[in-house]
Amino acid sequence: MEAIPIVGTSLWFIAKVFVLVAIAIYFVFAVVIIKQVNLMINTISIGFEIPIKMIAWAHLLFAIGIFVLAIIIL
Repeated sequence: MEAIPIVGTSLWFIAKVFVLVAIAIYFVFAVVIIKQVNLMINTISIGFEIPIKMIAWAHLLFAIGIFVLAIIIL
């Protein structure tokens, strides 16, 4: 793609930066989920805490994997 005349950067580079920022925000969301699950488990004992923790940690690992993959691909 052509460079933007005023900025001098490629449109693809700007799109890549926006995608990486969006995935980084998603990673922060996954970290917040971990914190919320831990708070919920400490507050309420319902009997199936381990599967809930495993799902939250799997979600965090998925977010990390997607971020690393995006950095490699983009």
